[in-house]
Parts: sequence; structure tokens; C-alpha cells
Amino acid sequence: MAVDDTLTSAELRHLVIRNIRSNLPPAWRVTEELEGFDKSSGRDVELGVAAPDGRRVRLVIEIKHVIERRDVARLRELLSPSAVAPNDVPVVGARYIPPSVREALVDNRLSFVDATGNVRISCDSPAFFVAVRGEDRDPWRRGRPRGTLKGEPAARVVRALLDYHRSWRVRELIAASAASSGATYRVLDYLQREDLVAKTHVGYEVTDWERLLRAWSADAPFQTSTRVMAFIEPRGIDRFLENVSTKRHFPVAVTGSAAAREWASFAPVKSVFVYVSSIQEASEQWGLRPNAAAPNVVLLEPRTLGDVPFRNSQSSAAGYPIAAPAQVAADLLNGPGREPSAGEFLIDWMRRNERGWRRE
Repeated sequence: MAVDDTLTSAELRHLVIRNIRSNLPPAWRVTEELEGFDKSSGRDVELGVAAPDGRRVRLVIEIKHVIERRDVARLRELLSPSAVAPNDVPVVGARYIPPSVREALVDNRLSFVDATGNVRISCDSPAFFVAVRGEDRDPWRRGRPRGTLKGEPAARVVRALLDYHRSWRVRELIAASAASSGATYRVLDYLQREDLVAKTHVGYEVTDWERLLRAWSADAPFQTSTRVMAFIEPRGIDRFLENVSTKRHFPVAVTGSAAAREWASFAPVKSVFVYVSSIQEASEQWGLRPNAAAPNVVLLEPRTLGDVPFRNSQSSAAGYPIAAPAQVAADLLNGPGREPSAGEFLIDWMRRNERGWRRE
């Protein structure tokens, strides 16, 4: 992992303090507390903040050059109420704090500030709240990007991790996902940094399947990984689904609300989203007419997903094939209209029925 470490520790410290000072109102005074400061405590900076009425609070700041989501638990312990004075405000400082880490810090009631200008500090007494948006990338980082869940290799690994509830040895995950060994290791490394998987003595385990699903859905919406074409079936979606059940000589997987209602029906289905291996072949086989204005059928042809949308598909009660619940939920979250709400409804069902959709 190549990092251009041009920002020295002294410069980082200066930027963290500056970004706190510059985001408080002029009438509030910020002073660095040097007297009695105990560096052996592991903390890097202590700032005194004085309100206009004279009330004061101390910000206890732990500064790291790089913070990953898996570091948050250790920072929470380092800045826990037992480690700081009762009225102190613990703050995490860094060169750059990615969005997923900011989310975790907020969930753990930790304030933060980074050198790019991302600031969130909350204090009860004297009462103040600062929330400022900085950069969404690390301007000091060079070399290979930190990684995302875009692309077929990531989709293969993520779907295996979501579809099965088990511990994984790498060779087993490679076999189940059909991803290459190099891609599998890269994806697992990224997921560990994001605290989405943990390595135990028996293998890799998903720490939070819902957050993993949402992260994958956000990084790889179906609109960016498939060819999408809209059609009309004049006889309605029920007749269309009958055709899907009986007339198919190619890979097919219904997704979206029409699939989700198999587990958690949210609202009447207005349009059907279907993965097919070839839009041309499917549209001709089913007699669909192109119609972008008022479609009731949307065909999705994978471009960068390979066969992932068809993996672990199952048959609906009516006989047409539906994608696996994790695939359907991820697609719904990125869908139009009421589809995201249907996605939340399905995810709620998945929480309550994890053993019903995650295989052993």
C-alpha cells in the first residue's frame, strides 16, 4: 500500500488544531493546554475551549495519520469515559477520515476532525455542535486506491459472503465465489479495513451482513453494471411472468419488487425487473415492445457482473426464477420510485429471517 507521507506529524497536528479553531465562532476562545499535559497518556493534543460566558471544556484529541473502520473500537477504548476526565470531550484527529469511518465514529459517540476539513464535534456543556464537510478523498494518498466493491470479482465475493452464514477459509471462498485468488484476497483485505469481515482462528466471518449489503449496493448499483432497456408487455405483467415461467432458453432471474414479494410484499408491482443473458434474445422470445415512456418490463443484461445475478436463484411460487434475496435487496435500494422503500421492507424481513435466506 503506497502512501505519499508528505504531511508530517507536526503539520497534521497544526491542521487539526486549525480546523477546530476556524470552525468555532469568533467569541469562543481555543487555547492549547500545555501545563500538566501528560504525553504518556497516549493522547496527542489537549485544547481548552471557552464559551463567551466563561464556561470551559477540554477537548482530548488522539491523532493518527490513517484511520480505518476497524480501528474505531480501539479508539473508543482509548478515549472511553474511564480513560478521560468526566467532562472532557474525546476527539479523533487524522489526515483524512473516510465516510464509513466517520459513520462509525458518530455511532460510537466520538467527535472527529481531519486535515481536509471534515469536522464533527459535539459538547453538552458549554453547549455547541460543529459539523463541517471537507474532502471525500485523501489528497495526500498515492498509489493503488483504497478499494471499492465495484466490479465482478467484488460482486462474486460479496454475494458468497452474504448468501452463506459460515466461516470461510480463503480456498473455500474462492471455490464458492468463482473469483480469482488475487481478487479474493484484495476484496477480503478491503472488507477487513472497513470492518465488514473479521479474521478468526477458523476463517473469515461477516461482522454485519446488512452493512455489507448496503456498502455493495452503494458502490455497485445495477445501473452501472448492466445494460438496461425498458419495454411494454401490452397484456400486463401477470401475463409476462407466465411467459417467463414457461418460455425461457437462457439464464433468467427476476429481481425488484416482483421478486421481493415472494418474501415480503410491500405494494402492488407496477413494473418487473429481470436479469437476462441477452436483451435481444429475451425481448424477441417474449414479444416485448420497446417503450421508455411507460414501461412495465425492464430487462437487465449484465455487462460487468458475469453470472453473479443468476447465482443461487430460486423458483417463485408461480414458477418463474427469482434472484437471491441479497441480490434483490441491493437492486431495490437503487431502483426508481418506491423500489428503495420496498428494499427497506425486504431488509427488515431479512433481519428477522436470517436463517431462512442465508445458507449454512
